[in-house]
Amino acid sequence: MIKKSRILVFAHEQYLNGASHSLIAILEGLKEVYEFLVIVPDYGLMVDELKRINVNFEILNLPRCGYFNYSSFQNHVKEIRLYYKRKKVITKRLFLIAENFLPDLIYTNTSVLSLGYDLSKKINKPHIWHIREYGDKDFNIFYIPSRSLIVSKIRKSDVSIFTTNLLKKHWLGEKKHNSEIIYNGVLEQKEVPFKKKSNKLITIGVVGFIMDTKNQDFALQVFSSCYKKNSNLRLNFYGDIFTDRYYKTLENFIEINKLSDAVSFLGYVSNEIIYNEIDILMSCANNEAFGRTLIEAMSYKIPVLARNSGGPSEILNDNYDLSLYDTIDEAVFKMNNLVNNSRLYKKSSEAGYKLAMSSFSKNNYIEKTAFIFNKTINE
Repeated sequence: MIKKSRILVFAHEQYLNGASHSLIAILEGLKEVYEFLVIVPDYGLMVDELKRINVNFEILNLPRCGYFNYSSFQNHVKEIRLYYKRKKVITKRLFLIAENFLPDLIYTNTSVLSLGYDLSKKINKPHIWHIREYGDKDFNIFYIPSRSLIVSKIRKSDVSIFTTNLLKKHWLGEKKHNSEIIYNGVLEQKEVPFKKKSNKLITIGVVGFIMDTKNQDFALQVFSSCYKKNSNLRLNFYGDIFTDRYYKTLENFIEINKLSDAVSFLGYVSNEIIYNEIDILMSCANNEAFGRTLIEAMSYKIPVLARNSGGPSEILNDNYDLSLYDTIDEAVFKMNNLVNNSRLYKKSSEAGYKLAMSSFSKNNYIEKTAFIFNKTINE
């Protein structure tokens, strides 16, 4: 029997957001080839998925080298002190895990954990860093001790993987630095029927944490303009409230513009339910690192609208005329067309589905990742 190479995986959340869904795809696709041990901070939906796919895990709440930068200077100092205090304690436990597991490779699934890199240097094993977020531009993250030091560690990793060329450029500039670009693979080849929208009720969905960097207020402005001419519209926000202050500004807008009967905040909802409920998906973030939900929606033949920036500007470029907007006027115009023009709705549905199937295959994503794993272990 051939011995499997062992990969120690650093995961930063117990939830099932985009980065975690993408990690689960790798683990499930490659568990017969490699033996994985995933370090996850707490029990939750992520652990449920690891149990489902029968991948081993350890619960260890690793200190993050990045946290959301909404604090006072005093709280910044507190966060930094707490990080180094926890790091000192956790490092000992990490060594014990590594001694027992004996990894051939260490893989980190996010920019906000640096202990995987640190451990790799201590035990002289290769490290792969998979970067899935801008950090500063999309989540307003402050890095400890500094972003420049994290960049230095990413450059010194054996391989760094980025989800788009724009994301790689943001972190590393023009130089390669042993980096690879792998688009997230979010779907398997399948045939789905065209989803004919109902003229009685058309539901627009926005997916993601309720926070100002996701720009849900822009979705409300577009919806408000369209709703004046199309009273059969509904707007659903799917995602937990991350910033209460921002959520209250959204509530105020809804109340002032008399949209309470047409707008709902539904919290975390599974993908299967979301894509069965909605007729159009909208993304409003200025700096979306990739745009996984856009690809998922297109795989269900659901038309999408996204801001022409960040990841969506790269991954949806082939469908620019149908799927991307630069201004609020353009977003309103394209949304009204999708709502009122059945021919255009179908064209967007079919074109998006074709793009999703041709460029974002889960098999391709897994094969490219496996190639990098194998090459890094054997070099």
